[in-house]
Amino acid sequence: RLGPDPASPERLCPHCLLPVAYDETRLVTIDARGARLPLDLSGEHRPAHVADALRRAYQPCPHADEDQLHELPVPYLTHGRPLSIALVGSSGVGKTHLLAAMLGEVEQGGLEPYGLKCLPLNPDTHRTFLRERVQSLQQGRELGRTGQQTFARFADGLLVSGRGPTRPVVFFDLAGEDLAQDGEVARFLRGVDAFLFVLDPLRALRLASLDPLRALHGLRRRDLGDEAFTTVLNRIPRTAGPYVAAPAALAVNKSDLIRVEPAVDRWLGRSQPPEYRPDEVREESRDAYAFVQRYATAAWLRPFDDCARCTLHFVAATGGEARHDHFPHGVRPRRVLAPLLSLFAMCGLLPGVDEEEVGIR
Repeated sequence: RLGPDPASPERLCPHCLLPVAYDETRLVTIDARGARLPLDLSGEHRPAHVADALRRAYQPCPHADEDQLHELPVPYLTHGRPLSIALVGSSGVGKTHLLAAMLGEVEQGGLEPYGLKCLPLNPDTHRTFLRERVQSLQQGRELGRTGQQTFARFADGLLVSGRGPTRPVVFFDLAGEDLAQDGEVARFLRGVDAFLFVLDPLRALRLASLDPLRALHGLRRRDLGDEAFTTVLNRIPRTAGPYVAAPAALAVNKSDLIRVEPAVDRWLGRSQPPEYRPDEVREESRDAYAFVQRYATAAWLRPFDDCARCTLHFVAATGGEARHDHFPHGVRPRRVLAPLLSLFAMCGLLPGVDEEEVGIR
């Protein structure tokens, strides 16, 4: 039987942050209409069939109320310590496109050179995410903005094998407006293990070359920084002295729009190296920090200032501007795995990398 180590502790539900223990008597499957059907495997004695059924099964959270029913994929409860990653940024900064581009690279084996193997946390929900998000983006369609939620649900999840036990990794992509609410979505942030802050050059940078695009999209530069950054950083407990202990990465997204800048072109033009190099990551972080510090207010660098360990990266989720809900020249993601690799390294998932050597202050 696939099940947790009897000595393993209860783990927190990533939605409501209350403890949940694996209980095979409460398992369900979810059909195409969303109905929850009890799963009884007591009469099944073929190990392969049991394992396959459990990979697709869920366990309802015992703390859920009628308004916020939620369930956990069984593999979330039967593997190593889960890792939750939240993408943070106001609506329209490209979080959804960045997550789809990252998981598209993962699906194509982009993490294997780094000693990581990835499987879906739940095959059915992962297939849905690939179809509705990743494939749509790869086919040149602009993705709709994340729908506003009153309760945090993860967008997709992986089982990642690298250093140590296989660990569930879940990704949260929240609408920026949710984070400003004093509700469940904001409160759940206290349990997030790592943060990926997504910076939009159109909102942040004092570059005249971006003014026509700002006018086209009806955007204004914000000297006060990203409201979502502020909301999140104000809510996370400081457990590392004055700093947030959770590892963080700051991704300067849409970097293709500013590639005329030498500091940006230097990194965006590079292929992702076949091994994780902490020295090179620190060099990129210094260059990105200096660039943002030069062209934006200090408020945009608050993730770096507030987090005990943080890396900074130039990335491009799509590599071009959408027109009429599609990308006429297709999508060309650049360096989208860089921030994810840094978070994995800082969280102890990356083989051969000392997690204490990653991240700068």
